Parts: sequence; C-alpha cells; structure tokens
Amino acid sequence: MKNTLLLFLILISGVAQAQIDESGNAPDSPNVFIRADFEYGAIVGTGDLPEGIDEVMGGNIEVGWQTTGSAFYDNILGYPAFGFGFLTYGFPQTGILGKPNAFYMFYNAPFHRWKNFRLNYIIRLGMSYDWEPNDPVSNPANLALGSFRNLYIAAGPEVQYYWGERVSVSAGLKFTHFSNGQSSLPNAGMNLLTPHLGVKYDFNGGKRPPYTKLPKPEYGEKHMEYYVQLGNGIRQIFFDSASTGLSPKTGVSYPVVNISAAAQYQFAWTGKFGGGIDLIYWGAYNPQYEVGSGGIIGAKEYPFADYLQLGIFVSYEFVLNNFSIYAQPGYRVIRKEYEGMPPDFYQHLGLKYFIRNLSLGVAIRAVNFGQAEYIEWAVGYRFKSKKK
Repeated sequence: MKNTLLLFLILISGVAQAQIDESGNAPDSPNVFIRADFEYGAIVGTGDLPEGIDEVMGGNIEVGWQTTGSAFYDNILGYPAFGFGFLTYGFPQTGILGKPNAFYMFYNAPFHRWKNFRLNYIIRLGMSYDWEPNDPVSNPANLALGSFRNLYIAAGPEVQYYWGERVSVSAGLKFTHFSNGQSSLPNAGMNLLTPHLGVKYDFNGGKRPPYTKLPKPEYGEKHMEYYVQLGNGIRQIFFDSASTGLSPKTGVSYPVVNISAAAQYQFAWTGKFGGGIDLIYWGAYNPQYEVGSGGIIGAKEYPFADYLQLGIFVSYEFVLNNFSIYAQPGYRVIRKEYEGMPPDFYQHLGLKYFIRNLSLGVAIRAVNFGQAEYIEWAVGYRFKSKKK
C-alpha cells in the first residue's frame, strides 16, 4: 500500500510536469473538473465462487484536470484528461466478498472528437481495500481473493456528450480486474464487466477549451533506446493442514527478482517497439516446506542455480510524455523443471514513470493472460542513441 501511494505521488508530479509548456510556464487556469459515475454489471471469468454470485454495483467520484494545449504532448495525445478517484463496489447477492473501495489514478483520452461528442478510452490504476478475504474457517466460500488489499486495474471505451459549457454526460463499458499478484492465496482474481453512466462538471469559467487540432509534427528524433531494469516481488504458496499438521492456512513467501535488459526503437511520439531478455531468480522453485522449532514453516532450500531462469520477450510501449504503459509477452527458454511449475509463456503489463533517464514502475507478471504470478516493483535506467 505504501509503495502504491508513493507511486501515485510520483505520477502526480509527472502529470503536473506534463502541464508545463516548453518555456517552463504553467497554464494560467488549469481546467479542473469533478465527475461521478454509477456502475452496474456482472462478474465474468471468475471461477471458484458459489453459483449465483454474478452481479456487482457501485460508483466512483473523480477530480481531475483537462489538458488545454499548454504542453507539447497535449495535441499529440488528443488533449487527454488526468486525475484521481475513489471507487466503491457492492455485491448484492452475498457478503462473502466484502464491500471494497479503491483509490486510483485515471487517464482519459479521445479516439475521436466531434463538436458535441467524444469517443474516449479510459484507463484506471490503483489499490483497493475492504475485501472480505478467504479464510478456511470464517469465509471458506471466497476462493477468488485471499487478501484485504488488492491491485485495481480497469479500462474501456465510453461516449461523452457535452451539455452546455460546463456539463457533460457519458455512457461506457469497463473491464475491471482485482488481484494481489499471488502475494496471498487464493488469488483466482476478480473480473468485472460494468456498463457505467456518468456526469461531469467543468470549472472552466463557463468557457470550454477549443481543443484545436493542430497538425501532428513529424517525429524527427527516431532512435534506439537501451535499458536495464531491476524488479522484485513476492510469490506466496499455501500448504494445507493435511500436509503440515498445522494451521489450515499456512503460507510461505518466496522472493522473485527479475533483471531485464532490452533494446527498443522509438519510431513515433507515442510508440516504442523492441525486445530483450529476463534473468529471473524464481524463489518459488519446487515449493516445499520445512518445519523448524516452534512449528515455524519455512521454505526448503535448493542449490542457487535451480532458482535461475532465462526468458526472452518482445516489448511495446505506449508513450505518454514522461510516463508510459508497456506490454511484454515473453517465453522462458532456460529453467529447471518441476512438478506444478507455471507455463513457459508469460505476460508482463506495467507502468513506468521517467525522471530524465531513471524509471520507476509497477507491473503485473502473469500467465494464461490473466493468472497473476506476482506484482513487480521496479527501477531502471535507459540509454538513448540517435538514429544516424
């Protein structure tokens, strides 16, 4: 939770920096707005829940600011909006899931803008809490989530209609995922598909920004970028009472460390493509336990080389000025096999914020396009080389 809040503070500074023009001057009057949404939808693709638990309802309130052209990237990205929000959900059929809330950062940008309409895409990232986690005694039916706090990710399209100079209404559809990244089991994850209706009020002095669509300048700085990144996370494995003779929910935490090295070609203002290698220390290799004095459960030790894996990946980054969203599908080409090991094909989806050439980020590493392996916190450094 502390790491997530730290990341949010970093991103706030990044968004604020994005609102400063090339002369170093901030806009005279940022276009601040407040927005509220109502959501009602379905639990989808989430197994391990009792039959009949399939509905969700909730809402959110957001405070943000609309870019107005003061920064160079405003026009390139179609005048996006940034900000922060609070979300609450409830599940009418049951109390076994709790009544979760979430704090998050959002990014809204248009696919296309007409005179009074916009077709947008929306992205949300944050941390949720107040889940009713699985407990073998008091809450055994919730086999989807085993933690009180879980990462929150949501994305989807929406249509927005301007009703006067200050008010707009919207309707859209979001796909939402909650996960703890295997830091506490069970972690099947919670997936939601939620249509939403929203209303937004702009504090813009009664005058909507013109959103002048300027010709997009040619990207003349195509170059190769090389980077190294160090990431780490925790993978937790639980052993049942039949095998340990102890508490029915006895967990062992295994560290995971990943060193990535990659080369990418930035071919446009908003796009980078490339590939690289992952050197992985997989602490959860062949998870077994040992019972020490006092009944303390600990991880069984193996030779160091057994924990090492090598993966290769391709990478794409969507660049949003000084931060970016990236996707990296990869494949483990070297590792020592064991019974019950995860698939060789893995997926890496994350967010980076750049302070000059230093990057800070958070990501989910997963398999089967939705089954989290762990949440990764990362720091990296890039080297740029201009194309000749």
